[in-house]
Amino acid sequence: MENAHYHIAIEGPIGVGKTSLAMILAWELNLKAFFEPADNNPYLDDFYADIPRFSFPTQIYFLVHRFRKQLRLQKIKKGRSVVSDFYFKKDLIFASLNLKDRDKELYDRIIAEMLPFVEEPNLIIYLDAPLGVLMDRIRKRARHGETLIAEEYEELLSTSYKRFFQDFQDAPILPIDTTFLDFVNREADRRTVIKIVKDALR
Repeated sequence: MENAHYHIAIEGPIGVGKTSLAMILAWELNLKAFFEPADNNPYLDDFYADIPRFSFPTQIYFLVHRFRKQLRLQKIKKGRSVVSDFYFKKDLIFASLNLKDRDKELYDRIIAEMLPFVEEPNLIIYLDAPLGVLMDRIRKRARHGETLIAEEYEELLSTSYKRFFQDFQDAPILPIDTTFLDFVNREADRRTVIKIVKDALR
């Protein structure tokens, strides 16, 4: 895969370090980076404060923007390798967790129209860490809106990720336990993760 253009998608629960690793790999491997529009979702703060009420508009906003980003990165990938801090089908995790009844039925109809146009990445890096580590990282980075995330919701999300990738076969998976890896602040950890990824791409 070293001589071909490829797409690395990075996934895992909130706070695990997806965006940070995407930026690191973009720099180290000379990749074009694509980031999901978390900070631009006008419903996100309302969602964390009242999940049942704002789950549908929040979900649809993310779905549409992820789809647009996905199509763009697929076009760019024809000329160079790319990395994204999201995997398009992970939208299904959040939909199953947050949407009910008519909202879920409508969501399923919408995403079914999109999936035929979505290409699988060449590698999915699945980052994971225990709940306590995730909550500590969320608090430390103090990102706007995320301070409202309840520990119960983060635990449900982390469990849902584990179930989603447990028997996953749509694309190659590279699981990395980040419990003791601080690739943002420690150079040695950063080099370790970069080597793991490079080995997986060979």
